[in-house]
Amino acid sequence: MKRSKIYKPLRDQAIIGMPYLQFRDLQKGQMNKPRENYPIPLPALFIEIGDVRFSNLLEHQQKGDVVISIYLYMDMVTDSFDTAELENETIELLDHMDDVFQTFEGFAVPGLTPLVRQTEYRPQYGTRFIMFRVDFTTTLDSDKVNDNTIIPKPEPEISSNSKGYKF
Repeated sequence: MKRSKIYKPLRDQAIIGMPYLQFRDLQKGQMNKPRENYPIPLPALFIEIGDVRFSNLLEHQQKGDVVISIYLYMDMVTDSFDTAELENETIELLDHMDDVFQTFEGFAVPGLTPLVRQTEYRPQYGTRFIMFRVDFTTTLDSDKVNDNTIIPKPEPEISSNSKGYKF
């Protein structure tokens, strides 16, 4: 299955479920190297299609288990200690992990089984953001397209040994 056919529906589903997103992309470590990347507007969502572990079913047909990781980056507002300025707004950022679950749990891409949440990781904090990561599992079907398979054309030999019977 072409990876673009996995990524594009996930990207489109993200904006349906989380219309507040300003940016969507493949996960390429953009937020780990901010000086090497253009300024990324937040909130931003990144999609990572993990390694696929395949098992054989039939000749040239396999099923593969894959983990799809969703990374959601939100602007970090301020401190969350009691009586901090914007304390409630900062604490409410934690609810956005549920947005990821609500948007992707059970979502089915053609050729994949519906996504099932596997792991929610603890939030990671950067200098200007909070990052939520949720992993989903799915299974994909993979059929090899054999355009070069040549099936020989049968050339039957027909001979008659009949002696001309009369009825």
